[in-house]
Amino acid sequence: MFKKELWIDRQFINNFYKGSIYDLVFLDLEFWPDRDRGKSVQRIFGYTLTRLLKSNKQQHIKIHLLESRQEEKELIQFLMRDLSVLHKKIFVGFNIVHSDIYVLQKRLKHFKIKPKIDKISVFDLENKRKEGLNRGLNNLFSCLEIPIAKEIDGLYFRLNCNKVFSQSRDRDNILETMYNYCLEDARNYFHIVANWNNKFPLILPERLLELDLSHSGRRSSKPRPKLSVKPTQRDL
Repeated sequence: MFKKELWIDRQFINNFYKGSIYDLVFLDLEFWPDRDRGKSVQRIFGYTLTRLLKSNKQQHIKIHLLESRQEEKELIQFLMRDLSVLHKKIFVGFNIVHSDIYVLQKRLKHFKIKPKIDKISVFDLENKRKEGLNRGLNNLFSCLEIPIAKEIDGLYFRLNCNKVFSQSRDRDNILETMYNYCLEDARNYFHIVANWNNKFPLILPERLLELDLSHSGRRSSKPRPKLSVKPTQRDL
């Protein structure tokens, strides 16, 4: 499995949430359609966790990627351990409810993994009724005037995963490019936190959702949207 962590000396102002900036963790799963025993599945190929560390005022970025299909269960177990450690934090992402968490629940059920934590608090950046929050993450960066030059197309994962799994001679270079693709967004997530209130109201605690990670069908103690929709890919 491909794993990398990065610590960056950076400071950000909290213009996003009426709470501590150190409580925010950006979560992003990489998943694409794949075949499993003749059936189409949404396979999780990797994940990124990004947060600010109060102890040393650094931005911490952790990225895990598959090197073979057989590692998916192990990767999800790594992710669940990370979520367990950070379970008191607030997980932020674009379309995180109907995309990342939805797919994670499906794969937890597939692998019969029982989470050590039942619920996590999340804030979904997507809002289909608001201009700037309804047309993808790249549009949100643009709306908040965050300059980000994307050098790697989002289709890169879909086009090159099989080359990694087939042990292609270019595997190491492909994995490094995938890592840099994840890093392009991860480096800029906290600029969203810094610029948010220039366009949108501060997030109040009552706008957070509490989502059930288990596949047992138990409901959260707080109202939450039904996760019966099909997952959508990140904007390209």
